[in-house]
Amino acid sequence: MSGTGDNYVAGLAAQWASADPFEQWVNAAPRGGTTSVDETVREYLGVHNPFPDETAVEVLRHDDSGWDPAVIVERVGVDEWTVEYGHGEQAWRSREELRPASASPAS
Repeated sequence: MSGTGDNYVAGLAAQWASADPFEQWVNAAPRGGTTSVDETVREYLGVHNPFPDETAVEVLRHDDSGWDPAVIVERVGVDEWTVEYGHGEQAWRSREELRPASASPAS
């Protein structure tokens, strides 16, 4: 995932995994090794929605050249949201392409 720096949802998932008692217990199990970031994110998204409907977000452009403002319309999958841009176009985007509108200065 180029051009995005640290992923917003991955950060939330890591915070959750370090604070949730059950997740700590699972990660401390003697077999299986360390839980991957992707697995932790999937588990986090299974019980949390970091982008509720009508949340203002920024969407990564397909060429990684910057971010465009949009609004979440709905969550359509565990890791997919429908966004609507200011001009009315709607598109599906994954967690890797989204961040809160206030995450950083506009680019």
